[in-house]
Amino acid sequence: MARRKYQDTIGRVVGPGGLFGTAFGYVGTSIYFVLGGIGLYALGVTPFLIFLVGLVFVATAWSYAEGSAAMPDASGVTSFARRAFNPMAGFGAAWALLLDSIVLVALACYFVPHYLGAVWPQLQDWPYDALIGIGAVALLVVLNVLGLQESVRLSSLMAVLGLATLVLLIVVGFIVLFKPGLMIQQIDLGSVPTWGHLLYAVPLAAAAFTGIDAVSSRAESALRPARDVPLAINIVLPLIVILAVGLGTIALSALPVGSNVVPVDRQSGRTVPVPVVPGERQNTFVLAEDRSQLVYVPVERRGEGYVIPAQQPTGEVKEMAGEPVTELHGTLLGSAYLEDPVIGIVDSLPDDLAWLEDILRPWVAIVTAIALLLAANAVMGGSGRIIYSLARHRQVPAVLGRVYPSRMTPYVGIVLFGVVAAALLVPRDPVMLLGIFGFGAMIAFTMAHLSIIALRYRERGLSRPFVVPLSVRFRGVSLPIPAALGALATTVIWVLMVATHASGRIVGFAWMAGGLLLYVLYRRRARYPLLRDPKGATLPSAAVADIDYDKILVPVQGTRLTDEMMVLGCQLAAEQNAIIDAVYVVEVPMELPLDAPLPKEREQGKKVLDLALAVAREFGVEAWPHLVTARKPGRAIVETAEEWGADVVILGAVKKRRIGDRVFGDTVTYVLRHAPTEVLVNLVPGDYPMEGSAAEIEAALAQADAEAALARKRGRAGSREPAEAGAAADDAAAPQTPQAGAATDSTAAADRRAEPERK
Repeated sequence: MARRKYQDTIGRVVGPGGLFGTAFGYVGTSIYFVLGGIGLYALGVTPFLIFLVGLVFVATAWSYAEGSAAMPDASGVTSFARRAFNPMAGFGAAWALLLDSIVLVALACYFVPHYLGAVWPQLQDWPYDALIGIGAVALLVVLNVLGLQESVRLSSLMAVLGLATLVLLIVVGFIVLFKPGLMIQQIDLGSVPTWGHLLYAVPLAAAAFTGIDAVSSRAESALRPARDVPLAINIVLPLIVILAVGLGTIALSALPVGSNVVPVDRQSGRTVPVPVVPGERQNTFVLAEDRSQLVYVPVERRGEGYVIPAQQPTGEVKEMAGEPVTELHGTLLGSAYLEDPVIGIVDSLPDDLAWLEDILRPWVAIVTAIALLLAANAVMGGSGRIIYSLARHRQVPAVLGRVYPSRMTPYVGIVLFGVVAAALLVPRDPVMLLGIFGFGAMIAFTMAHLSIIALRYRERGLSRPFVVPLSVRFRGVSLPIPAALGALATTVIWVLMVATHASGRIVGFAWMAGGLLLYVLYRRRARYPLLRDPKGATLPSAAVADIDYDKILVPVQGTRLTDEMMVLGCQLAAEQNAIIDAVYVVEVPMELPLDAPLPKEREQGKKVLDLALAVAREFGVEAWPHLVTARKPGRAIVETAEEWGADVVILGAVKKRRIGDRVFGDTVTYVLRHAPTEVLVNLVPGDYPMEGSAAEIEAALAQADAEAALARKRGRAGSREPAEAGAAADDAAAPQTPQAGAATDSTAAADRRAEPERK
């Protein structure tokens, strides 16, 4: 039985497995591109730093779990802050998250060609890497504008494959690569790494967990958000912390910290550029003057060659052979494998496992690239929901949340999002992107913690299926200690980012200032309060549903009213890409058998259906005619709707004088009571003009009969030829389509014969 189908902006379709896959895809993939950046600055402290920062985000996960279970909304922390504080706070959290979402998409698309470069090395070179990265952004924009939603099954599958791959690397790494003594020996805090570099690395480590809010945004689509979302978050976050620590440990065992001695210029105090050449292993370099010396620090292209760039010494400057020199410490994890750190672990496997390396190299490259694209696609889709939510709550101009009618996607916001992400790829500087990454997330995470605390006081009766553990009584309310400590920790991390990351500081503050200016100007111009929701700002969920019909049944009789209903049906079908079924019922009088010929009535029905098909062609809509004989038109319409699986029946009716509870005629009343699907009725006044296409057809047929009778009366030879020629001309003029052909049959059985062709 056909039923109306609602395609909500977000439907409840995701179970625990899908949420786990989505959560791992959002959060877990960050380690694929952040690990190299952490290693570049934290050096041997990398796994320990990831562990300490990971503890902060376990507390953050608890706050998100409580908020998502209590308020399952697609906008995550935005809804928490809006409800706990005011619309401006919600806007600030959302706008900050949008910045990190844009950077995450740019990073993911930048790293895709560099991971694939393990299989096709030329993809890592200009201009192929830039073209592939920008092309990936464009593809994601198109997919999200068209509303091709991410496949939960595919996300879950890639999560399982990614998890299995990381577990395999960690297990093999601990067996053949792990060197516990080396892990301690390569750390000299204050020197290797320096305190400045260590503090610089803290926000990068925090960026590895920035996908938590994206998981929360799926709460509205969860089948049981009160149970499943906290479960997914509380399983995935500790699991990812363990995997990230394990991966960092193996990476620093396989690619340990080393140093290169470089000369120092006496006048400037900076190092002198040192020429290097490519080494035997892909992406590695050796000193041009001593090719046995591996280069551990990042290099730059200089003309046709490469050099260790001039920089401020990080260690002591010593005299060697009468020349000042210094040691620059680094690891291949943050230099040669900055753009594909997981490949670096694979390349470090011992020679006796070369067969495993040959298998894992393409496998890791392809699985990681797909996982990055899926994560970027999910983040872009989630950001589209955030933009739509902001526009819906009148926090940004409505044009940014404008929805593509037939796709129900906020296409303006998605396109602008993609343009900014693509622009960030132009400099081809992952260090710059990593320097921005995390600025907005720390603001949002701090706001999430504070919102959970504030709601404990402001909405004490709020149903909380999950509660942050380890709480204490404070002023009559249970205060969550992890949320308070988490807010303090994320604030400190944000301050460190502002103090140490110049690119993050400049871009971040400019982004937030521009957003707040947009918010204030829009609210002032629209005369909305800055700190309160305007009346009527939030629409009910049903008002933003996409009502999707695949098959529309339109009864036609050639009256003006049914002609207009055919036009209405075609307009709706054109928007929904639906099929029209036009049905004409030949009503057989009781005194005649049901199979009575009724040639005149059938001929008129065929003409009415032909005109209905002509209307459909004008709208570019697929339409199928049905000529049915029946005693009662209402029953015939209901049976046709059942037979062809209509999703909705569109009827026109003249308002009649009320008799009892009846407003409609017998046909409409019968259809309303017995239709297996929805019925849309257009009720018009009693004096509505009814003369339509049937009257014109009847007049034309009467004129043709009169001319034929006149010809016979005059006794002309071949008097029947003009009429037959006219009929043939009519047939020739009619388009030879399956629709027109179906209209020539006079029974419902003919419709059944046409069914295989239509399907």
